[in-house]
Amino acid sequence: MALQTDPSSVQSLHNSLSGRAPTGYPRCLCRFEDGVVFAYSDRGTEFIRASDRELWAVERDDALVSARSGSLLAQRRGRVYFAADSGEPLYYERAV
Repeated sequence: MALQTDPSSVQSLHNSLSGRAPTGYPRCLCRFEDGVVFAYSDRGTEFIRASDRELWAVERDDALVSARSGSLLAQRRGRVYFAADSGEPLYYERAV
């Protein structure tokens, strides 16, 4: 008798073990310094931190706001998010 496996459950397990953001999400924020996916959105404007899969930030009016404290994290211009205090580029939205 052959073992029957649902491929979607295997992919979910692989994603959770690999420590990477799941693929297929329409919006991923990559760090400007190294291009690594830092956060992804699976619900429109809520960003999940890829490292621990916790709600990290919410986008409101072209700004990233901390989900925890409500403080301004970054301002968006086009596909780039800049630090609120220094104007330094922090993240870019990866085209999927």
